[in-house]
Amino acid sequence: MIKKLCNALMVCVAMVIVTFSLLITQANPAFLQNNLLSKRLFAYSLLNNFSNVIVGVLLILIGYQIKGNIKLIKKYAYIYVVNLLIFIGLFLWTRSFTIQNLYDAVLPITRNTYPVVLGAISALLIKDKLKNWFKKYKFSVILGGYTIAFTLPSLFNKDILGLGNGNNIITAFSLVALGIACSNVEIDKLHIDKKAITLMSIGVIVNVVLALFMPYISLKAHGDFSTAYRFNVLTSISVVAMSIVIFIVGQRLKINIKIPEYTGLLALLVYSNNFIVEKTVNGSMSLKVLLFKSCIVSIIVLVLGWLLARIDEREHILERKLSLNDEKTIVPWISEIIVKMINYIKNHKHNLINIVILYTLAYCSFIFMSPHLTSPHMDGDKYTSIFFFAFFCKATYDDINSFIILFDI
Repeated sequence: MIKKLCNALMVCVAMVIVTFSLLITQANPAFLQNNLLSKRLFAYSLLNNFSNVIVGVLLILIGYQIKGNIKLIKKYAYIYVVNLLIFIGLFLWTRSFTIQNLYDAVLPITRNTYPVVLGAISALLIKDKLKNWFKKYKFSVILGGYTIAFTLPSLFNKDILGLGNGNNIITAFSLVALGIACSNVEIDKLHIDKKAITLMSIGVIVNVVLALFMPYISLKAHGDFSTAYRFNVLTSISVVAMSIVIFIVGQRLKINIKIPEYTGLLALLVYSNNFIVEKTVNGSMSLKVLLFKSCIVSIIVLVLGWLLARIDEREHILERKLSLNDEKTIVPWISEIIVKMINYIKNHKHNLINIVILYTLAYCSFIFMSPHLTSPHMDGDKYTSIFFFAFFCKATYDDINSFIILFDI
């Protein structure tokens, strides 16, 4: 019981650090804008750096601990529902949202709403295949490959692998895959010579030095903080190296931090979903208020993770709705849904064709109204292309008409 409480406390503290850093970045207080060196600026730089290190450790632990199986699709469905509920809750709290926010909540994959979650689950879905593939190579060779992949973009400041700042599917997939590679070896029994220990120590020191001195270097070189946080991203080799060091040291010291599946995924959801961070800030600029909100968000994540785990164990609510039990797994269920969709299309093909025709006529009516294929006479100078106007500004009216016809079917 005490171990579980200590584990939950450590996870909560790590979550507070990550959330606090995200909220400060979103709030963009005065000390981040005035191009002046200050204690708060250096403290924020360290906080921001260490929050990315924590996310890196979390991704590695997810790959190391969580089993890969088809039930992960069910877990993603739970995360999807929770994200929708969070969207509704934040809307009721702040009384504001845009149509883009709604699209992000309803269509998270196509809108790339929380790519880190999707990248982590994608790696776990093929965990067995990745484990077998990593077994072909020595662990030192795998680490060498990761070192090259993350060093080149960091060193030359060119994103040759499309990793960006780390808030994407590729980075999450790569770090979870690294955790999967670590699960092939017994880290606590892994022989690490003095050279390796020296290199790891240098990596940690370099990461801290870069986090502290880059604001000063950026101000002297460019006159602003444009490159102050260049190495404070999840794709920086210094951050990745420190994440690996913390993970390996933790395993060798037998600090068994267990990351509950849902808690880990919800933490990644908060990290990668800008809407949650933006609405949580909600105009607050005080660091004390932001810290308080960070604590609240962390507690909510832990509670939601615990609730989802209980629901998952008892095959409750959504699992029963989807008929996911021992007699009917998700693969046959998906096949059955596809067959029903195909039969529905066959049985109502004439009505569906009518909908397509009506859609086409509705869009053509907007397009043909403009002889020059522009729309300043409709919405001023804001929209210049009639195609953009028809497909992105007036599409809602056509959707409503088509849904009415569809329900009549």
